[in-house]
Amino acid sequence: MENLIYLPGIEKEKIDTPAFLIDLDIMDNNISKMAEYCKALGINFRPHTKHHKSPIIAHKQIDSGAIGICCQKLGEAEVMVSSGVRDVLITYEIIGDIKIKRLMALCKLSNIIVTVDSKNNVKDLSKAAKSHDVKLGILLDVNVGQNRCGIEPDDFVVELAKFIQSSDNLEFKGIHAYAGNIQSETDDEKRFQLDKESMLKTKIAVEKLRSAQIELDIVTAGGTGTYKYTSQYDFITEIQPGSYVFMDGQYSKVLDDFDNSGTILTTIISKPNPNRIVLDSGMKAISSDQWPPIIKDFNGIEFGSISDEHLTLDITNSDAKQLNVGDKIEIIPGHNDTTVNLHTEFFGIRKGILESVWPISARAKIR
Repeated sequence: MENLIYLPGIEKEKIDTPAFLIDLDIMDNNISKMAEYCKALGINFRPHTKHHKSPIIAHKQIDSGAIGICCQKLGEAEVMVSSGVRDVLITYEIIGDIKIKRLMALCKLSNIIVTVDSKNNVKDLSKAAKSHDVKLGILLDVNVGQNRCGIEPDDFVVELAKFIQSSDNLEFKGIHAYAGNIQSETDDEKRFQLDKESMLKTKIAVEKLRSAQIELDIVTAGGTGTYKYTSQYDFITEIQPGSYVFMDGQYSKVLDDFDNSGTILTTIISKPNPNRIVLDSGMKAISSDQWPPIIKDFNGIEFGSISDEHLTLDITNSDAKQLNVGDKIEIIPGHNDTTVNLHTEFFGIRKGILESVWPISARAKIR
């Protein structure tokens, strides 16, 4: 018997749960709004797909004006390239023989750029690219405040850039200067100042390279939380926001430029007393790695606790006391990137009706 959840035309309330829903009208508007902003400003736009992990959505972004996409992992890039995406920046160091061989295969199909922060990695990439007779684009990964990967914006940026330029089959493209640590800062002024500090470090690296007569085609930075700040600097050539597509509970506290289009449809499976309900969507359906989820459309419900398969909520207002076992409610995840990774498909909803079911093809691509 065919499962009802896969039949377009049914009401969203009939979809089995837990289910990741996309409000298609809201998502389309979010995608258009970011693309129009970049077009009006005259800055290139390369959205990060680690947020949605969907080739279908990636192609929507490209159709709206994106020059290409970002991926965080090689596996994600393989999925995107196999879907026909032809310009991919992997914002991650690709280390080890197995991954480098996979990277070379991608270079035969698409324009690929990767980030580096060490000479040894450059040597390995150059040797492989020459052996496979491919060209590989390279960005210097510069630490602009996140203190994760990346070289400091000192004289080594020139040394490493020249080393890349002298390496066979590698094309030095510029700088990767992403500051993910500030994207979720809710205080606007603090986020602006942190971005300013990040851009100052980026500018130092840019000026060092230009002083050494090293051309930069790409200086990429910025995310959803800082897109309006980062994009104002004349040395930034492109921005790479990702979370604007679905948004989530935390980003809703950061800015209201975009609306939440991604939610988890859940079912109440227990109501032990008038003040407590339990949902069928625990940590295996909603990521709780950073922030608690938000209950959509209902006041008087507070987050209680979460375990593997249960989400317990406290009812604090009479407006929500009418909820009973079997009722369905929507939850806005606190963090969508990791929540998406828990699901196998999206359920596209338009005006309350299921329109499409899309596989999340790049989920769990951790290698």
